[in-house]
Amino acid sequence: METRWTQGGLRPRVVHESTSDWIRRVAFDWPNAVMGTAAGSVLVCNCEELGGLEYRERARRLLARRKDAHSRDWRAVEDRGLGERSLLGLYDAGAVTAVAIAGDLVASGGRDGKLRAWRIPPGADVDSPGHPRDGERLMCVGAAEHPEVVTGAEFDVAGGCVWTSCLDGKIRRWGLGGNDEDANDETDDEDDAKTLELLGEWSVGQAALCLSLDPNARVLYAGTADGGAVAMDAGSLNANDDGDGDDAGSSSSSSSSSSSIGATLGAWTAHEDGVTRSVSHARGGCLTGSSTGAVYAWRVDRREGASCVSPSLAAKMIGHAAAVVSISTGNPRHVVSGAHDGTVRVWNAPDLTPDDEDGEERGGGGDVKKSECLYAVTGHTVWLGSVQADETRIVCDGANNIAMCYDFSDDPDDNGDI
Repeated sequence: METRWTQGGLRPRVVHESTSDWIRRVAFDWPNAVMGTAAGSVLVCNCEELGGLEYRERARRLLARRKDAHSRDWRAVEDRGLGERSLLGLYDAGAVTAVAIAGDLVASGGRDGKLRAWRIPPGADVDSPGHPRDGERLMCVGAAEHPEVVTGAEFDVAGGCVWTSCLDGKIRRWGLGGNDEDANDETDDEDDAKTLELLGEWSVGQAALCLSLDPNARVLYAGTADGGAVAMDAGSLNANDDGDGDDAGSSSSSSSSSSSIGATLGAWTAHEDGVTRSVSHARGGCLTGSSTGAVYAWRVDRREGASCVSPSLAAKMIGHAAAVVSISTGNPRHVVSGAHDGTVRVWNAPDLTPDDEDGEERGGGGDVKKSECLYAVTGHTVWLGSVQADETRIVCDGANNIAMCYDFSDDPDDNGDI
C-alpha cells in the first residue's frame, strides 16, 4: 500500500452522488463521511463498499441528512464589511462552509453564521430494508450564533467541546453538554434547538479563515487574513481550565500558564504574499496553505511546560496554481492538499522533528527544503472545498454533486502492477 501511495496506485469510486445539490465540504470518520452542500444541507453517508445494492443506487442512499440546515439567504458578498469574496476566493461557494465528524457526532458551520451540532440516529443502517432512501433525520444537539461566516469547526472529543473560527477574527469554544439523547431536538423548528454554551472566545487580530486541532499536543492552529498563523493552547486535559475568555492577542507572554485554554503560544507571518487559507497540524508542527498556491511546513517546538512556541520554516511545497483550501495530515507519511486549481496533490510528509535540546537544528543546518508533489489527482473542479486522508484513503469533494474516495488498499487493476 505504501508503494501505491508513493506512485499513485489508487482506485477511485463515488461514495455519494447527489441528484440536485453540489457538495462543497467533506470530512470523514471512517466509515462515515459528513458533507455540506451549496444549498445548505448536511448529509452523512456510509463510505464502505457493502453488498446488497447496485453501485449507483447505493451511492445515492444516505445514512442521515438534514435539509436546509443552513440558510441560503445570506447577505450579498458586496455587503460584507470583511470582504468575504476577497478573503475566501471567487470559488468558495455554498451555504455550508465547515463540517466535522467524530463518531456519531456531526458539526456544521455556515455562511449564515450558524454552528449546528448533530447526532446520527442510533441504528441507522443503509443496508437495512427499512432504511429511508433519503436517510434518517439528523438529530439536533444544539446551535450557536456567530456574527460572521463560520470558517472552521473542530471537535475536541477529549475536551467535550467544539472549536470554531469566524471571519470576525474570533476563535470560540462551545460546550457540547451531556450525552443525554433525550435532550436532542427532533422538531422541524431549529429555533427551538438548545443553545450551545460559549466556553470562551479569543481574538486573533484578523479574520480567521481556517482551524486545526492537534489533540495530542493540545495545540490549536488558526490561519488569518493577513497571511498569519496562530498557535493557541487547547488546554491540558488534566487541568481545571475555566475558559475565562481572555483575549488571545494579549496572552502570549511567558507569564501565561501552559494549561490556560485559549492562551496564544505564538503568532507569526506564514505567507507574506497572500492570506492563509488552510492549516493542518502535523507531528512536530503544522502546515499552512496560501491563497497563492504555496504550502509551507513549520516546525513548532513546544517544550514541556513552555508557555510559548518558536515556529521555524522547514519546507516549501510548491505545485498548486491557486488557493490551497484544504490540507490533511491524516496519513503520517504523506500530506494531501486540495486547491482551487482543481487538483488534489500528494506529497511526502516533511520532517518536522524539533531541534535538539542543545539548540542544534535538524535538516542540514536549518536550510529550508523545497519539494514537489509526488503526483496530482485531477478531474475536480475549481470549486473543490476540502480533502481529508487517513493511512488508507482520501475523501474529497470537488466534482460538483459527487463525493469521491481514492482507495490505496487494493491493486486498482488487479494485475500486480502499479
